[in-house]
Amino acid sequence: MFSVKRHQTDFDIDKSGHDPEELYHTTSVNLIVVARLQVEDHLCVTKGMFEIQRPGTMWIPLAVLRWYYAQSRENAVANIKCMYDNATWILRHMELNEKDKNRLKKLIRNSHKGIRKLQTTYIKDVNIVARLANMVSATTGDLFELPGSPKNKKVNRHNYFD
Repeated sequence: MFSVKRHQTDFDIDKSGHDPEELYHTTSVNLIVVARLQVEDHLCVTKGMFEIQRPGTMWIPLAVLRWYYAQSRENAVANIKCMYDNATWILRHMELNEKDKNRLKKLIRNSHKGIRKLQTTYIKDVNIVARLANMVSATTGDLFELPGSPKNKKVNRHNYFD
């Protein structure tokens, strides 16, 4: 699967309830789910795992489901921020081999595509769009660069902080 040496610095298992390996796995899965978001999709979080809710694909109206599970765009943005914070912690503090580090960096980069589509979904909510843009900006620095990737990237019109 992947090789992770246990590293407990700045990570309190009792406080978070996660084992570092479990945190790596959950964060990786959530990054993949975010990368697959499409315009008009909504993000639902159950037991720490992200799910995509697509309008028109469920027999119960999406608004009813989101109300029942107390899901909102504010919750989704908070959970996305937590996911990126976890990914940053993993890159800084866990002792991963280069293959796993590069895999996580690639997942972070791919997740930005889904974030841009989520920005399009919530385009009328300037606060949410700006918060999402800030998260993309915060996860595009040197720590997140893949080896051999070009330094000059095309500027996205939704990323206001570049």
